[in-house]
Amino acid sequence: MLKRLKVKNYALIEELDIIFGKNLNIFTGQTGAGKSIIIGSINLIIGDKASLEMIRTGEEEGFVEAFFDLNIKQYNLKNFKGLNQSLIIKRVITKNGRSQAFLNGNQVSIGKLKEIGFLIIDILGQHHHQSLLNTNKHRELLDHFALKNLRKDEYYQLYKLIEKKLKFLNDLIHSEELSKEKEELYKFQIKEIKTASIDIDEQSKLEEELIILGNAQQLKDTALKINYSLSEEEDSILNRLRGMLKAFNSISSIDSSMKEKIDQWNESIFSLEDISFELSRYSEKINYDPKRLSWVNDRLQLYKDLSKKYGDGFEEIMEYKNKIEHYLKNLNNKDEQIKIIQNEIYESKEKLYILAKDISNKRKKGAKILKEKIENELNELGMKGTKFDIDFSPISDSKGLELKIKEKTVYVDEFGIENIEFLISPNEGEPLKQLIKIASGGEMSRIMLAIKTVLAEFDSIPVLIFDEIDAGIGGDIASLVGKKLKNLSQKHQLICITHLQQIASFADQHFQVRKFVIKKRSSIEVAKLNTEEKVAEIARMISGEKITDITLENAKEFLKIGAEA
Repeated sequence: MLKRLKVKNYALIEELDIIFGKNLNIFTGQTGAGKSIIIGSINLIIGDKASLEMIRTGEEEGFVEAFFDLNIKQYNLKNFKGLNQSLIIKRVITKNGRSQAFLNGNQVSIGKLKEIGFLIIDILGQHHHQSLLNTNKHRELLDHFALKNLRKDEYYQLYKLIEKKLKFLNDLIHSEELSKEKEELYKFQIKEIKTASIDIDEQSKLEEELIILGNAQQLKDTALKINYSLSEEEDSILNRLRGMLKAFNSISSIDSSMKEKIDQWNESIFSLEDISFELSRYSEKINYDPKRLSWVNDRLQLYKDLSKKYGDGFEEIMEYKNKIEHYLKNLNNKDEQIKIIQNEIYESKEKLYILAKDISNKRKKGAKILKEKIENELNELGMKGTKFDIDFSPISDSKGLELKIKEKTVYVDEFGIENIEFLISPNEGEPLKQLIKIASGGEMSRIMLAIKTVLAEFDSIPVLIFDEIDAGIGGDIASLVGKKLKNLSQKHQLICITHLQQIASFADQHFQVRKFVIKKRSSIEVAKLNTEEKVAEIARMISGEKITDITLENAKEFLKIGAEA
């Protein structure tokens, strides 16, 4: 979830610090109060373009900083190294035209910011950053809905295996005949690596031993000195402890409450005796051995020499050896190898095609159910006659892997046999269009709400922001939108800007955006409302600035309905 948003010197904002709740966060305020500016600041956090006009007049720089609490695995962030559950994103804009982005204090590119932004925040409204305008997301959501990952992993692994085999086949076909000198060189290199008898753990163990051998005398002297103080000298620590134990026994014989401490005392003596014994053995074992030291140095030098020639460390050296061994083997029977690999690829492609068709059939069955569910949602949201569909189009030959199965040629990519795209027709009689071509911001927000509601348990994006969702609606539809937002907020954190009391009354946290003027300068503040303030704000939304007792009672009734939801 988005826990906190700090904004300074951005547009009309001098300084803001907003603490969000985990469910439904509602922002209200008079028209022109600056609600859209807050959305703009969040857009910066997820990689939107920055401009000098965003800096508050008279200031040298502005910044936006967002604090998230996220499950890295759950939200597909495990591929981003260095991230943990606490994620802090900061964007700074300066007067010299520079825009900098920081992730957990480390500077990152705006491209990296966009990558992460698409995984953690959806801003749902016209022309905003939205994952659902990316058709790859359509496939992902349909697959979660229709397949529940059934056979998808099997398909993906087989596709990658075919890619690997095709590359190997191409390398083999176009490989040049080895000169006699190069063949001999490869044989020599293989022999050299084998003769070295290197081991995966040996180098690190030798490096540890080298340190010990280099400090052998110091280690031995220190061990003997400690052991002497513990047990060898006449006034040793152990002798003194044994003497004090006798005195302590005399105390416990008089005061029985101290008897239980005798065992602890004895255990301490036993432990120190054990340490003394180990130190004695250790000092005998440690000896300066110039021959062993020379052998260890030579052995480590061998690892260094091999690393310079064949790769850094054991794994890269062995990888190189296996590679040239494989290369020599294949060159000896190149034609036979080509036939074997071609047959393997053909068999794998047949299996891939069967899997792709199975996945496609399940997608199409799921798509029919998904279409019906989303159209029902849109109908409830006051968009009667709106048509939703899912388009299945073939993969183009320029982007796909060719499969020739029984005189039939099809193309596939790593996800299957087709491209998938959500289509919508908001007005009866109008043709289906891509989501990105929907004209109305209010329509777009409600369409997104319908899709997000149906796919709530499959969509991994944690933070959803709804802008303009109340455009062109009111009455019962507005109340229904509020209920649906409330339900959706059980699966995602929601931030919603609204002008309607029917929606605002469902808030778990209600924020009021206010614009004020100090010393002839406009500024924006955001206040989190308590129960009494919520009533006053809902009343203002009902009747404007002229609030009556009846309006206040109506506001309380709206909040009661919201609380019951």
